[in-house]
Parts: sequence; structure tokens; C-alpha cells
Amino acid sequence: MLKKTLNQNHNRNSNLWLGFAFGAISATTIAFFLGTKKGREMLKKLLELSENLEENAIVIAEQIEEAIMEKADKVSEQKQDKPLLGNILEKMKILRN
Repeated sequence: MLKKTLNQNHNRNSNLWLGFAFGAISATTIAFFLGTKKGREMLKKLLELSENLEENAIVIAEQIEEAIMEKADKVSEQKQDKPLLGNILEKMKILRN
């Protein structure tokens, strides 16, 4: 029973210090980005970069979609060129040899 109580107290203390550390790091980061000239410039660059990433991600997604559609068209054309019976006969010839 005592061991269980000690473990619960340890978990509570760990969570307290973890929350304190997270809050301190967050406050320091916000103070840097908003409180200093260098921080504001860096924040501006980060925001511009994130906007460009969003636009680039859309372009990349469209290019991937086009490539997939082209490959799907090629595969369907290849399947239409050879009838199913022809494929089966070819495989039987290969197996016979």
C-alpha cells in the first residue's frame, strides 16, 4: 500500500515538473519570437516558409495524381491489348517448356 502511494506521489511530482518545464520553454520561445527584433524576423521567415510549403504541397500532390493516372492508363491499355485467353495460352506454353 505504501509503495503504491509513493508511486502515485512520484507520478504527480513528475507531471508537475514536466508541465513546469513545458510552460517555461513555451514562454521563453514566445518571448523570443515576439520580444526581440531577431525573433520577429525569424518568425516572419518561418511563416513565409510555411505558406510556400502549403502551395508546394498542393503542386506536388497534383503531380503525383497525374503520374498515377498516367500509369493506370498504361496498365489498362496493356491489359486491353492482350486478351485473357492469350495470356493463359502463353503461360501454358512457358510451363510446357
